[in-house]
Amino acid sequence: MKEKIFKKLDELKISYQNYEHNPTFTCNDAKWVDVPWKRVKTLFLRNKKPDMYYMVVLWDEKKLDSNYLRKLLGENKLSFASEERLFDMIWVRPGHVSPFALINAKNKQIKVNFNKELKDVLIWFHPWRNDNTTVLQNSWVEKFIKNLDFSFEYLQL
Repeated sequence: MKEKIFKKLDELKISYQNYEHNPTFTCNDAKWVDVPWKRVKTLFLRNKKPDMYYMVVLWDEKKLDSNYLRKLLGENKLSFASEERLFDMIWVRPGHVSPFALINAKNKQIKVNFNKELKDVLIWFHPWRNDNTTVLQNSWVEKFIKNLDFSFEYLQL
């Protein structure tokens, strides 16, 4: 399935490098993976209704203040999407979440939120599987997201 993502990246003329490695399921698992730049984590949250989903991307060592994020987004309550909702929305399991999974999204009720510190830096994501890591400029990730008709913003998290 990573081929679908690479095909889209190539179609958009997005530069990237892909690295194969043993599977990783958590940020802790990924610490040994030898890939340029710093690791990020991607969280998949939902509001109370649930009628809106949020993909939150930040440095892997950064702790997310969910109350602060909730206020920034104007939501009464945020929680992690269940494994079932995650799979239903973007066809991935926990440990595989990244903006690349938006290529599978059934609807546009997902908003991507990047930590402001990630603007204009090299970052890496799993390309729909956790035994590969794809490195690219965040500006290229923005292009990928826009091409899929999703919105994103940078927040001070």
